[in-house]
Amino acid sequence: MIVLITYDIASDHRREAISTRLSGCGARVQLSIFECDLKDEAELMSLLESLEDLIDQVDDQIRVYMLSTTGHGEDHSPIKILGRRVIEERRDFWIL
Repeated sequence: MIVLITYDIASDHRREAISTRLSGCGARVQLSIFECDLKDEAELMSLLESLEDLIDQVDDQIRVYMLSTTGHGEDHSPIKILGRRVIEERRDFWIL
């Protein structure tokens, strides 16, 4: 199963720990994006649990996008989000 994992981590120390953990699972394709090739759902769940232990639930966020057609977890969602950090929605506006 192929998953794309992106992260926004507030602390340098936690960011380095996340990066180190993900580097063992796949290739860094951009500064805070890893493409991981995992063998099964169990490996994905283990990875997510270890990542969740490394983040601050309020200040950080990790987003996991399922790229393969299998292994979408119990909720069958192609996107999993760890952490409760709110991403601001960008809205267009006009200045007259």
